[in-house]
Amino acid sequence: MNNLSPTPSHDPREKVARYLPVNRRTAGQFIADWEPLATGVLTRMRLLEPEEALARVFHKALRGLPDFREESRLSTWIYRIAWREGLSQLQREKKRADREVPLEIVIERSDGREDQLRTLERKETAATVRAALNELSVRDREVLALRYLEELPFAQVAERLAISESAAKVRSHRALTRLRILLEENHV
Repeated sequence: MNNLSPTPSHDPREKVARYLPVNRRTAGQFIADWEPLATGVLTRMRLLEPEEALARVFHKALRGLPDFREESRLSTWIYRIAWREGLSQLQREKKRADREVPLEIVIERSDGREDQLRTLERKETAATVRAALNELSVRDREVLALRYLEELPFAQVAERLAISESAAKVRSHRALTRLRILLEENHV
């Protein structure tokens, strides 16, 4: 457990009543309290335009807050909203990128900076990995993001997904295996 923040049961941010009724003041407090979590999720997903997704995260969260049933921690609920919005944003960005074609490739540079061809190759590799991730189920992408992007231990992955720790390990292993197969098919 992280010793820098209070335990979830004692963290006042986890109390939905703190933000109800939703008004300008409570919405501002909600955003101030949870923006670092949502921003962290979206940043680790390497979105080109994370601000768009962040705005949608808080729009959905604030609209849904009065109906939040407290079946999970508030932080878990917000994490899931951010994760789903990030996935949606990645899909939109991928569609845009598929329509765009680089116009110029410079192979050698006299100033010693990295050439555009290498940059393009790296972007293509990242695009291939992103495409393979997009072929995975949301369930597989979520467990991989929690484990490898968020770098959470399996106990916390299990908590976020509301499953046992052994189930989190199995899901992670299977998701990695499916990802490796997709990447081998694409020769990465």
